[in-house]
Amino acid sequence: MKEYPKKFKYGRVFRVKTKNNHYSKKYLNISFYQYGLKAIENGKIRLHHINAITRLVKKTFKKELKVRYNLSLVTPVTEKPREVRMGKGKGARVYWEFAVKKGFILLEVGGIVSKVKLFRCLNLINEKLPVSTKIIKLLY
Repeated sequence: MKEYPKKFKYGRVFRVKTKNNHYSKKYLNISFYQYGLKAIENGKIRLHHINAITRLVKKTFKKELKVRYNLSLVTPVTEKPREVRMGKGKGARVYWEFAVKKGFILLEVGGIVSKVKLFRCLNLINEKLPVSTKIIKLLY
């Protein structure tokens, strides 16, 4: 399972606000495998979304399918406990997230598997993500 970064320079950062008119500047095309999931809208992906995708792929394909994530959890999100008075610094880190922009390829999949099973799995992944995506294919 994927985890948060081991080393982090600044413990608490401001959250990234993504407006609807921002587009991704990197990972716009598939470069490693045959199929991928491309984000249609802006949003944020947490660690438990990535772990759910990994579990789903392992459950359906065992070791037949290769998956490459273009995600890296870089933003820690902090929260203070409930019923705590104001002040006394920023809260502790609760979870990590990644800000996704339109056009960003979230993951790439490849391997020798049936297309029907692969597209069914990619559609299930699409339902589990908080960001709407579409399936794209590498054009040679």
